[in-house]
Amino acid sequence: MRPSFCSLARPYLAAIVQESTADATISAIINSEHDGAQGFMVALHSLQDAERTPENLRRIFHCSGRPMMPLVYRSSVMTADRFTDDARVELMMQALEAGAAACDIMGDLFDPSPRELTRNPEAIARQKELIDRIHAMGGEALISSHMAEPRKAEEVLEHLQRQQERGADIVKIVVTCDTDEEFAESVRTTLLLKKELKVPFVHLCNGRYARLQRYVAPALGATLTFGMRDAMAAQPTLITARPVLHELTWHMNYPDDSADIR
Repeated sequence: MRPSFCSLARPYLAAIVQESTADATISAIINSEHDGAQGFMVALHSLQDAERTPENLRRIFHCSGRPMMPLVYRSSVMTADRFTDDARVELMMQALEAGAAACDIMGDLFDPSPRELTRNPEAIARQKELIDRIHAMGGEALISSHMAEPRKAEEVLEHLQRQQERGADIVKIVVTCDTDEEFAESVRTTLLLKKELKVPFVHLCNGRYARLQRYVAPALGATLTFGMRDAMAAQPTLITARPVLHELTWHMNYPDDSADIR
């Protein structure tokens, strides 16, 4: 039976794994699970071209019983001019066939757009068809958008509602949070998303307040936070994130009448 992100108790800790070889990827997944990761985002755009073979994909996506999701973003390695969006889709499908639990679909897949969200009807129709294809294979679909700017709570809500309408099982946005005011707005955003969205959501920030926001958001309703084996920019280490996440979300599983606090 295929593992599931949507079946995990929320919030959970997911590891981002980005290595250049299949062996290094498998090692990182196994070690990340020991460090507390409950799911994995596997950056296939970080793998060397020669490492993206069907056999290696099967090895990677069967090395753990936890849910895994391939990432095939446009990057300095997998640029749009040498790797088309159709090629990204086929690589995601290969990963799903190899045992992945879900696929991360860029919100501007088939139509590179500002703030990584296409509003082109033809591209949106193709995204919906892709999500139907993923669901038919027993997988889950996440739609993601990344942008290097702050956004107001209502703007983030509208953005994620557009993703939700396309049939996503999980919606995701990454914005910027550099000031006290932007951090306060990020808290308001997470609470608004929890109230209004019908599907699990990932709300993350980069910038000065990135680390703090990524710890706070899961306690306010976001479905997960990310960690890595080695700290990098906004990403905390798994062994640091695990106890912080546990302490900040203790109230979510705490019986209302089980403590007499005076």
